[in-house]
Amino acid sequence: MNFDREVFYIEETKLAQALELPQQAFDEIVDCLQASTDESIQIKECLHFVVQNYVNKQQPIRIFSREGALAIASYLDLSGGATEFSLKRVIALLDNYRLNQIDRRVRTALYQNSSSLVFRNQRHWLSREDVIRIFITTSLRLQKAFKDIQKSEDPMRMNIDFEYYEGITFFSLSGLEKLSIELSLKLRSEQRRDYCKRVPTVAPPVLKFLAIKPSPTQEQIRKAVNFAKSRDKKTCQVTGAYRDKYNELIELVGHHLYDKNTYHYLSDEPDNILTIDKRVHENFHQWNGGTNTTCTIDDFIDYVERLYPEKHELILTLHNKRGVLMIKLAQLQGTLPESKD
Repeated sequence: MNFDREVFYIEETKLAQALELPQQAFDEIVDCLQASTDESIQIKECLHFVVQNYVNKQQPIRIFSREGALAIASYLDLSGGATEFSLKRVIALLDNYRLNQIDRRVRTALYQNSSSLVFRNQRHWLSREDVIRIFITTSLRLQKAFKDIQKSEDPMRMNIDFEYYEGITFFSLSGLEKLSIELSLKLRSEQRRDYCKRVPTVAPPVLKFLAIKPSPTQEQIRKAVNFAKSRDKKTCQVTGAYRDKYNELIELVGHHLYDKNTYHYLSDEPDNILTIDKRVHENFHQWNGGTNTTCTIDDFIDYVERLYPEKHELILTLHNKRGVLMIKLAQLQGTLPESKD
């Protein structure tokens, strides 16, 4: 069943455990509250819970919202069916779920915005642009946070917390932590403050994982490129050009939509490889800032939309590929340390 997992995320087994109730007793209480005509205690489907599945028609497996969990805990508190200890366990359970939700959003932001990640001078570094996206903020707001930190008793240190490299500002993990503290104290939105506060906790294992994850071998990459070329019928997916008797100069290459240096873990993924004319490939990388500049599928979509706006089918295909690759990136999160629950 499809439902909003940002609203309904509390498993009934964990809620029953927190309330120190056997599962059957918990189900009977929920059934009773659902059937109640007293609106002060009644709980409703789609507001307090959703049914995720059925063991049989009489045994639904429910997922509760925060409101639903609190409604049941409140009823048990007022009716004497819960101890002070069990109510504290419910509050702790809700806090852990909330942290897990925030951490998932932070991990997603890190995966999607760590293309600049480099390991230099015994430190992991992220470009200022990536840091802006990770904190989901603006250039001006980050600049203000940086200036405020520099006025504080614990300012950013050059080459330790931040550095300038080839005209670009980079922040280390310690710099990320100082920005996190500053933003978590000064932002107006409590939700935004909570998000920023979790960045220094969630970021280190994710970034270290991205930096050290073993790369596919050159042979694995070569096989993936050959597979992609066969899949694309040895035809440039941008211009439609292919090599034949009359076009012997055409040379096709496998373009990595997420570049194979930064996103090395996707370098042997066929969905990440597109067959294009070598001249288009060179032109794209020049347009994108050079072969040493990292690129993502968003850069290539932007390139095609600007230089080949009539290629509607290709643009649609790229957007579909983007969705597939986003899922593959998200799946990598499963190998990372999770928050405690």
